[in-house]
Amino acid sequence: MSKFEIKRLFFFPSGSHMPVTLNIMGQLWWRFVPGTVINVRWPVGDVEIDESMPQWDWTIGPPKYKIESADPNDHYRPFLEKYVGKQGWDWDWGMADRDATDNRLTIKIRRKHARYATLLAMRWS
Repeated sequence: MSKFEIKRLFFFPSGSHMPVTLNIMGQLWWRFVPGTVINVRWPVGDVEIDESMPQWDWTIGPPKYKIESADPNDHYRPFLEKYVGKQGWDWDWGMADRDATDNRLTIKIRRKHARYATLLAMRWS
């Protein structure tokens, strides 16, 4: 593989940057798995926490309480895992270079679940 081919691996065929991930498997997933890419707003607000979630702390209060969170997994993951599938296999989120300045988030959904992409883009924009 030449140096040019390796550099092109981390760009979409359209020439735009892919979201940043820490491992090569994530980069390969974003580059080669066919699917639909949508941009949604970065989530901010309260999230309801219960004892089934890893953030739950029994010392804070009752079995259900709200915390303020800006983590996309807290806001978007429950809906996506219920209707679309497993994160990292059927969908994944990432942050490309243009997303940080616009306060946006990039979500890629596998082609077989692409019917949800329009719904999610309208719901979370």
